[in-house]
Order: sequence, then C-alpha cells, then structure tokens
Amino acid sequence: MSVYEGAVYVRGWLIILSAILRITAIVGLTLLLPAIVGFFYREFYEMEVFLILGVTVFTISYILGALLPQPRSITLGEALLISGTSWIIVAVIGGIPYVYTIGMSWVDAFFESMSGFTTTGMTLIKVIEGKAKSVLFWRALTQWLGGTGIIMLFLVFATATARDVSLWRLYLAEARDVRIRASTWGTVKDIWLIYFGYTIVCMFTLRLLGLSWYEAITHSFTCLATGGFSTRTESIAAFHNPAVEMALAFFAFIGGTNFLAHYVLFKYGLRRFLGYYEVKAAIFIILCSTGLIVYDLVSHLGIDVFNALRYAIFQTISIMTTTGYTTADINSWPPLSKLILLALMFVGGNLCSTGGAIKVGRIVVTFKVMVNQLQTLFLPSGTVKPIRLGTHILGLSDILKLFTFFTVYFFGIIIGTLILTFYGHEPFKSLSAIASAQGNVGPCYLDLFELNDVCKILLSLHMWLGRLELIPAIALLTPAAWIHAFKRRLR
Repeated sequence: MSVYEGAVYVRGWLIILSAILRITAIVGLTLLLPAIVGFFYREFYEMEVFLILGVTVFTISYILGALLPQPRSITLGEALLISGTSWIIVAVIGGIPYVYTIGMSWVDAFFESMSGFTTTGMTLIKVIEGKAKSVLFWRALTQWLGGTGIIMLFLVFATATARDVSLWRLYLAEARDVRIRASTWGTVKDIWLIYFGYTIVCMFTLRLLGLSWYEAITHSFTCLATGGFSTRTESIAAFHNPAVEMALAFFAFIGGTNFLAHYVLFKYGLRRFLGYYEVKAAIFIILCSTGLIVYDLVSHLGIDVFNALRYAIFQTISIMTTTGYTTADINSWPPLSKLILLALMFVGGNLCSTGGAIKVGRIVVTFKVMVNQLQTLFLPSGTVKPIRLGTHILGLSDILKLFTFFTVYFFGIIIGTLILTFYGHEPFKSLSAIASAQGNVGPCYLDLFELNDVCKILLSLHMWLGRLELIPAIALLTPAAWIHAFKRRLR
C-alpha cells in the first residue's frame, strides 16, 4: 500500500466518523425531550440523567465532528458503513438512561434500546406501570425516531443544496430505494411530513377515544412507527376499549404502508391508493389470515364470533405490520392461529414503510416470478415473457437481488434458531423469537426473561440485521467491504 492509498483509507474512516458524530449529536438533542417530560412530571432525578447525558453527547459529538474533515461526497460503501455503525452506537447511547433510571444491566439496556430504535418492541421490563413517565416517553420516542430511520433523521437536517448523490447513497444505506420526488432531500422531506402528519392525527384520535394526553402521545409514537412499545404491561389489552384497538389497528396499517402509496393517496385519491399493488396484496393477506384465525378461535376456544373477529383482526394487523401490540395471550391460542401469526412475522409491512420483515412487495414479486416460470413451461422454446410490476418490467438483476435477499434472510433465521436451540430452548419457540427479532415484530412464543446474556445479544443482533435489511450489516461485518469502499476514492 502506497502512502497515498494509506492517506485515502485514513481519510475514509475520518469521513465515516464525522458522519456518525453528526448523527449522535442529533440523538443527543433528542435526549433533551424526555428531560422536559421529567420536569413536567416532577421526576427530577430522571430529568437530570437525560439532561446530563443529552448535553454531554451533543457537546462531545459536535466538537469532535467540527474538528474532522467534512466530506464533499460519500461513496455507497461508506454510506453502508455509516449506517451499520451508527445504529449500534445510537443503541448503546439510548440504553444508558435505562441503566441509571430503572437499574437495568448494560446488556438488558442495550437490548431494550436496540428494540426501541429498530421498532421491534421486545422488552425486558417485567412490570411497566410505575416506571417514570420520562423513561417510558424516551422508550416510545426511540421507536418514533427509528420508524423512519436514524439516517433519515440525519438527512432531514441536510440542506436542499447538499450533493444529492451523497444523500441518495445514505438513503439507500438504510434499506430504501423509493423516490417520491426527483431529489433525495425532497423525498426525505415528504416522508417526514407524511409521518409527522399521521402521528398528529393518531394522537388526537386516541385522545378523543379516552386516552390521556400522555398515553395518546406515546402510543401514537409507537403505533405509526410500527414499534409496539406500550405504557402498560398488558399492552393494548389493558385499555379494554375496542374503539382504541380498531384505531390503533388502522394506524398500524397506515404505518406499515409504503410512503409512496401515501403520496399517491394524497395526490390522486383513495381509488389509486387501494389499487397500489402492495396495498391490495396486504389487504388480501390480512383478510385471509383474519378469516382463518376467527374460524380457529371459534372452533377450538369457543370464543363468540364478535370477540374472535376483534382479537383476530387486531393481532393480524399488529403482527403483519410488525407493530407487535397485543390484546390477547397469543401463547394460549390454538396451533393453527399461532402458525398463521408466525407466518405473518415473515411477511411484514410494505417496502419503504416503517414495517419490517421480508415485506409484501418482495412476496408479490416472488409470486409473479413463480407464475412466470410456470407459464414459460407451456410456451414455445425461446419465448420471453416479461414480468411486470405495475408499469415497471423487472430485469434479471432485480430478480437476483430479490433471491439474494431471501437467501441471506433465511440463512440468518436458521443460524439464529440453531443457536437459541443450542442454549436449551424449544425449536418452535426459538424460531418464533428469531423471526420476530429479525422481522422487528416483537411478540414471540419464547419467554424473554428466561434468556441469558448471550441470547439477548443474539436477538439484539438480529433486530439490527433486520432493521438494516441485512446488506449494511453484512458490509460492516466484512472487512473486505471497507477496503472496497475506500478504494472508490482512488478512482
């Protein structure tokens, strides 16, 4: 390696560090919000923790970031490394308040924080009632911030005059590739406006349905983010309010829907929205799953049709959108219902939504590829039948990317399940826990309080993998990717 190459590598890492410090500086500012909540509710110790931590993180990040070189451009490889590293560092910072306010261990606090920022919703807090409101507010806020992604939070502070190609690479690095506007900054701005607007509407809806302002705000945060953290140990079941359940199910569906579909709704109307391919497919899956679960609950548990429908539609939407709220003990449901919910953990929300897992769009494309290949068996040799997705014709590279994703996704599921099983947990329960963590869902059939620290870190890793949709995480774990990313600057 020449001196020049070495200098390029060093500069590459300094650029990555500079971007990460800017992201942590923004996170430091968000830590001041629960400090304000603590002051309002006279939780002065918790207020002090959030205030000191927020000011410290912001000050150190801002000063160090100002001393480092500011990049004029960022390569895609660098963007992937920034994304993968930032999520881990932010989760570590976000877990510190749990250690000093409610006495969680560092591993448990990291788990809780990663679960929040990745909008997974798994929790290691046994009894939520009685915990400081400022802490629970921070817990909900981490999910709202993570709903669109911490890189998206960073991008919203970028200016419209910033180099669009670098912004687009950072946007791609957080597992998004949908443009709403011609410019990346315009796309980010519109996504945040849609996200913020729905959050406000959800907040006022929940307030009108009887929730306090505090619970309306925190649940609007975790609902639109499809995160699932609640201020109650029994989750949404604690409210005993069917109207609240249906409102949250509706907004969870909204959160799990492609932001481009929302843009179509506001620009072209409800008919075009319902005709969007992912929306149609999601509604179809929800209706089929709900019908099967209702039949199963009525047949095997003797629940009346109204309550069976109430439980089934809520849990179907909650699990499929990866929100993870619960209104019933799904561990006590019949095997068929449990299997359907497990399958929905793999399905997930739409592409470019706050939902996780495989995503409806990828499943639709997989189905189209399968039908296409079956049809070509009966066509003359050499016939080419294009695969259409709306007005877009899928190319071979699109299909290869799709099946690469599926291969890596299920490879991760298999490895994680084997590790949990090795530690003595039942295979089905282990599978549900890994699928839930990697899909950023939340509920599972495994008791999380039985896990040792190794298994907690494993699930945290799968949350991280799932939220980044694997590629940035793999880039971070592959040293060869670092070298390739920096070599791009030599060309």
